Amino acid sequence: MNNVGNAGQAGAKDTTRSAPEWITFIVACLVVAVVAGLMVVQALGSFDPPAPVAEQAGSVRNEKRSYFVPVDVTNHGDETAVQVQVLAELTVDGEVTSGDQVIDFLAGAEVEHLTFVFDTNPADGELVVQVTGFSAP
Repeated sequence: MNNVGNAGQAGAKDTTRSAPEWITFIVACLVVAVVAGLMVVQALGSFDPPAPVAEQAGSVRNEKRSYFVPVDVTNHGDETAVQVQVLAELTVDGEVTSGDQVIDFLAGAEVEHLTFVFDTNPADGELVVQVTGFSAP
């Protein structure tokens, strides 16, 4: 036997890639491209600032001489609002009764459900529910 013809190939490796290697390489490239694309879109995209709004949601519930007023606070912006201050004022015969609540975090497009409790029926007067302040992180 003569090994002279194979002596140059003994240390050489096969540099062609198999089908699974090519598939893995293509999938990895696609993942990197998608992540990079999302980063570019996020960096260039415009986001609306936080815009929380409060409104009465549903009917007033009467239980044991207390009136429960459901309120929804919706952030119409894309960014988070923090320390959202919500005020409910009930005016009956010139007498004002108020209550306030604070929502720690309200993400973009998120809705938070609150309940205000009054001793007087809101139907007997004027009820105003509003966001009085918030900050952006």
